[in-house]
Amino acid sequence: MYCKHFGFSERPFEITPDAKFLYLTPGHREALASLLYGINERRGFIAMVGDIGTGKTTLLRTAMGRLDKKTKGAFIFNSDMPFDDVLLLILDELRLLNPRETLTKLEAVKRLTNYAIRLFREGGNLVLIIDEAQNFSRKTLESLRLISNLETNKHRLIQIVIAGQTELDRKLANIGLRLFVQRISLKRYVKPLNNRDIGAYIAHRLKTANYSGPTLFDRKARQLISAYSQGVPRKINIICDNALINGYGLSKRKITGRDIEKVVKDLSYRLPREMFKKKSRKLALLRKASIF
Repeated sequence: MYCKHFGFSERPFEITPDAKFLYLTPGHREALASLLYGINERRGFIAMVGDIGTGKTTLLRTAMGRLDKKTKGAFIFNSDMPFDDVLLLILDELRLLNPRETLTKLEAVKRLTNYAIRLFREGGNLVLIIDEAQNFSRKTLESLRLISNLETNKHRLIQIVIAGQTELDRKLANIGLRLFVQRISLKRYVKPLNNRDIGAYIAHRLKTANYSGPTLFDRKARQLISAYSQGVPRKINIICDNALINGYGLSKRKITGRDIEKVVKDLSYRLPREMFKKKSRKLALLRKASIF
């Protein structure tokens, strides 16, 4: 819709995960490197935790895309289900399940095990990536641990990556999951972007969409995007996309702070309480100094 108006090859601020638009902060780069290392070096269980919208799914898909051809993987993002169903989804992703076939849990585990052993003998590797793992029950997590027990004297035959929101951390703190936690060999946190990264993130996405015009978001607009998004990439995308839609409707070529103020008002976004307090104190000091 607005791509031709602004000169984009595609929409730069889609909220769907797209590895092409991934902007790697030092923290994101470390998380991605840890994922690839953990999978390639057969470290078994790997965990990644971060608030909603911080880019975990994009990192997972990027990691999947960078694995060698001998590494086979299943990506499961619907984790709000019993383990038996998750197991069937894994087999289906790996094309190990025939249409309309019914398997018992034991048969499904045996088929997955045989596949992992065959892959290993052929010089390959098997990785299971579970997104939104905070939705898993304790029983399901424990079942995953039992699958991860498959190993030789030196190597783990199945690598399992679990990623989830901060609730996952609280769930793993449950004493009943002590054995599960002990199996996690690598754990990384994905944090929001800082102020410097936010500007670079916006510029990166515009460049990826082949934008070559003048500065699109003015200084005040970038400041407000930073304040209201709190560095969460998904929020940045939503704010910027809405601002561009409005800009297109008004035939504008530059997004200003006033444009962002309208967007965040429409989206009902609020400044964090601590930022609001800082702003209020600053205004009080200015009034006391008779600037107003």
